[in-house]
Amino acid sequence: MSSQSVVPIPADSPFSLANIPFGIFSTQSDPIPRPGVAIGEHILDLKVLAFEGIFVNHGISCDVLKHTTLNAFAALGRPITSSVREYIQSLLSASSTSPLHSNPSLLERCIVKQTEATMHLPFDIGDFTDFTSSTTHAKNTHSGHGHGDVNVDMFDPPRAAPGRASTILPSGTPVVRPVGHLPPQNNLSSDLPRRSSEGSVLAPTNELDVELELAFFVGVPTEHFERVPVEKAEEHIFGVVLLNDWSGAFYFRFSIFDLRTATPISCISPLVSVPFSDGLGVYGLYASIARDIQGPETLPFGAFNAKNFASTISPWVVTLDALEPFKVPHDIRKVPSYLADKGDMTYDISVSMEVIADGSMMDQRETGAARSSLRNSYWTFRQMLAFHTLSGCRMRTGDLIGTGTLSGEDQTSLCSLIEQRKHFPRRMFLQDMDEVIFRGWCGTPQRGVGFGECCGIVLPARL
Repeated sequence: MSSQSVVPIPADSPFSLANIPFGIFSTQSDPIPRPGVAIGEHILDLKVLAFEGIFVNHGISCDVLKHTTLNAFAALGRPITSSVREYIQSLLSASSTSPLHSNPSLLERCIVKQTEATMHLPFDIGDFTDFTSSTTHAKNTHSGHGHGDVNVDMFDPPRAAPGRASTILPSGTPVVRPVGHLPPQNNLSSDLPRRSSEGSVLAPTNELDVELELAFFVGVPTEHFERVPVEKAEEHIFGVVLLNDWSGAFYFRFSIFDLRTATPISCISPLVSVPFSDGLGVYGLYASIARDIQGPETLPFGAFNAKNFASTISPWVVTLDALEPFKVPHDIRKVPSYLADKGDMTYDISVSMEVIADGSMMDQRETGAARSSLRNSYWTFRQMLAFHTLSGCRMRTGDLIGTGTLSGEDQTSLCSLIEQRKHFPRRMFLQDMDEVIFRGWCGTPQRGVGFGECCGIVLPARL
């Protein structure tokens, strides 16, 4: 236990005084969601402190820390939020000058056990964007490699796709297996598959998958048509969470289609994604690994129901200030000139994945596990935000931007089950009642700056 805080902190806690992550919680005694910070196994109730006028000298209205989301607080900007975070660190320190040290009654009223709290989404999330950032994941799941001299560059320009903000869930929320249009050649396991239209069958996905990612929240918004230069991007980023971007599984699909009419012409062997012409018309040749629900959706627009049913995030937002000691140089790589960054740094953040089968690791089948790092991301947070605003796209407080799957080259760092199954054939896609747990930490776990858990259990489909 740490003796540096007025609250006991276990030595292996990700929520030390060096962290101070922000979140939104409620309790049985006060069911209205409110801001707090994690400290050890407890939560510091910022609403109680706001009512006490503790923050009046720190440039913010007390009302900001009484809101049901972090939007108003994060929009104040990093100078103010950093000042508040530093003051919270001083409040929690064991110093005799801390009001929490000298006022045991106040300490008792503003400290809540995490086991007695319900966590909520930290922000009112307006928009959700997910990038492709791992070269390994792009190679494994988007093909575009290996046809003669043709090599489609998945990173010039950067690739990102809009997600569904309305189905982002806080950690611990169960995920219902999605139903969708599956290719007829799939070996359907549903008791009630229904042919809904020619060429597809309506049934639950057989190949529910996960994607281990990180994501960051926008703090200070931008104006419409404002471009954020890469060196200014951190001014608009509040903090980071773990992200599980659940997926409706994969199957191999290779198609030629007419780019003028978006009409599929034939299925072919694995090639690449590249336009070509036969002298009569322009066609597109697409080789991809698509989810079984995603397969019929893929052309020409991409995934829809295969990706819109659920994304889970960890409840505690780790600020850039907490991450600052863990900045490390990024690997040299080719980037567009407007994304060239003199301060080209990323963060030493490790992430892990564990699948617990039916509540026990003693199942007969081999379940998925991985350990990877943000260093496997081609893009930094700064570059993602700069690219996102390249066209003048307006960013709003609470917008969530995912890194994409963080797979590395090593077999133990593959961050989706479809990638792992190539090397470990006995590993299965998610079954009903499986639980997925993501964890993340900075440097080493002993440094005390981590993300906690991002978890969810799979429930049967609703037929």
